[in-house]
Amino acid sequence: MRTLSLILLAGSLAVSMPSSSAAQGQSAMRASAATPALVSGAPVAAKASVGVQRLEPAPAPLGKPAPFRGDTRQNRALMIVGGAGMLTGMVIGGDSGTLISVGGGVVFLWGLFQYLQ
Repeated sequence: MRTLSLILLAGSLAVSMPSSSAAQGQSAMRASAATPALVSGAPVAAKASVGVQRLEPAPAPLGKPAPFRGDTRQNRALMIVGGAGMLTGMVIGGDSGTLISVGGGVVFLWGLFQYLQ
């Protein structure tokens, strides 16, 4: 019974969505056609284009460039191994599992710390 009500709800939402969005699109088109000189960040029909466009160059950075970020493979590996160690410790359970899980957590946190540096 619950799945039937969810299916009916999803169907009614799917049927009602296109009509409301079409009405909103028409009112937005009328508003943009009435004031084409208005400068805003909103999408307007006058600026719509289809096809390949030439990209503008990116602006120059304001300050000095970001420092070079070194290789992060080892840090990512530490995080993966630490997460696997935590999961393995949880599966094992007991005192030994807790010890393995805590060790995996330490390895994971060290890898995360090094990755974020």
